[in-house]
Amino acid sequence: MLILVTIAITSCGGGGGSNAETAPSNSASASISASPTKVFLGDSTVVTWTSANASSCSASGDWSGSKAKTGSETVVLNIQGDVVFTINCGGASSTVTTTVNLEDFEGSCVNPHNAEIYESYLGVYEMPMPQNSFDDGHVKAVGFKDYGVEWIYNNYKSEGASWIADCTVDQYTKLMYRITLRRLKEHGVTLVGIYNFGYWQDHLADFWKVDHATKHIDDRTIEYIVSEADKLGIEIYYIWQFLAQDRNQDWLFDLSKGYVKVDMSILKKIMDAHEEHILWEADRLERISVDVISADWSAMWLCWHCGVNNEGHTQVQIDELKDYYMERMGAIIDQIKERFSGKVYAGEGIQWNDKRVFDKVDGIALPFGNLLFDYEVEIATVDLIQQRAMLWIEKTYDEWNCLDSQPCWYNSSATIPPVIFNVFTQSHASFLSKGWIEDGFCTHGTIDDVMYECIQYEIQTDFSAQAIFTEGLFRAIDTQSYFETLGTTTSTGYWLSDTLIPDANQYPASTNTVEGFPNMSQSVRGKPAEKIFKYWYTGHYEAYAPEFID
Repeated sequence: MLILVTIAITSCGGGGGSNAETAPSNSASASISASPTKVFLGDSTVVTWTSANASSCSASGDWSGSKAKTGSETVVLNIQGDVVFTINCGGASSTVTTTVNLEDFEGSCVNPHNAEIYESYLGVYEMPMPQNSFDDGHVKAVGFKDYGVEWIYNNYKSEGASWIADCTVDQYTKLMYRITLRRLKEHGVTLVGIYNFGYWQDHLADFWKVDHATKHIDDRTIEYIVSEADKLGIEIYYIWQFLAQDRNQDWLFDLSKGYVKVDMSILKKIMDAHEEHILWEADRLERISVDVISADWSAMWLCWHCGVNNEGHTQVQIDELKDYYMERMGAIIDQIKERFSGKVYAGEGIQWNDKRVFDKVDGIALPFGNLLFDYEVEIATVDLIQQRAMLWIEKTYDEWNCLDSQPCWYNSSATIPPVIFNVFTQSHASFLSKGWIEDGFCTHGTIDDVMYECIQYEIQTDFSAQAIFTEGLFRAIDTQSYFETLGTTTSTGYWLSDTLIPDANQYPASTNTVEGFPNMSQSVRGKPAEKIFKYWYTGHYEAYAPEFID
């Protein structure tokens, strides 16, 4: 909305005994406007003014100083409430008011979520204090959770949430991404990862092609995220997840074990499909000035030794499959670099030293595995996690440099690219020894030999477990000298709303969740681990101050 207030001051005079009033031809006038006139604290407005028949102008109200007779200024607004801009030109004046709100908004839509938790969520471990902070050259990354904001909106809409009446899906989407990016900026993040996926057209086709209309985060939304991030000085890292289903929910191949059992024909088909799509993405990402792309895919693992029919592969067959994969991945990186001017990373999926990849990428992502044994979970400490993380880093270094007892891969590189360490941690104690549990929807699972329809509701939330794991990893990364450290990230590690308590409407077990399970997820948002990230990324300590639900 544009508010324009114009006040013209006219001089009056008499003569010849007449009482008639006339306006002289040189009457001064001034007008001023601001756009927008309703902003979030810390945002800016553009103030524009014009004048006529005036020799000079000056500002008053909530700005000051001499001004040109016509002009515009971008003003950052750091005061809550009404901010008044007045322009005074040759005796004429004009005023406009801009309202500054503490809470961000998009049209009539305001943030409908809160970060309340149950006190039990805090967990049982002593909350650690962050020990150090990274320097300015360190890439300080966080990855968005791998779902689209539109998904949250539509789930709440189907549940009849009252706030939907005030928010269109477009307003809600823009608001949630903008709030999230601003929060990450406040926590020192310099690179944000976007994880995206889409369904394939037909699982029976000879060549799998992505149905772009089914992409979880559509291209228009990606462009909006990139634009908003650029305003904040945040770079974007784009990662494609290889979803193994077509648009009719038919599977491309058997993924029931959590990995793909490949032979050469299946591997070739996967690599053909990935190459065609990631090059399409590279062209588009170049046009919208994305900063980093992952050459490989996320969220789908290949089993080299399994055999499609569980017959197993010989070492010769395994090496042939691995060699083909690396040959294709190296060629994909070459083609990406021909069309994409940003940086190229790898390691979201398979990591081992092969010069066809290591000699070409700008960075390699390195996750940590399960660091503790089950019997150690109860006595876990930051020091123990740091020690195990250092052993993991050393073990990886030895593997990549042919210093372990295993045969050296024939095509190993003498140069290891800079490493971006993946500080991925869920907020439950069982993660420390057993690893990741699905956090987006209900899955069947067993605890102590008892089968549950929705294992997620049986997992004990523990924010402190995530906190000690995060701090332990940061300390190990900070002190290790094996690799050149590019930076740190947490893949899919940041929820896109403040919500921390699962919606009761998700129960009983269903894939139709409202917001999934943010309480036990790898997201650090609204949890003590977020403040640990903030200290390591900014050097500024902020105490964790949770809001407990009654």
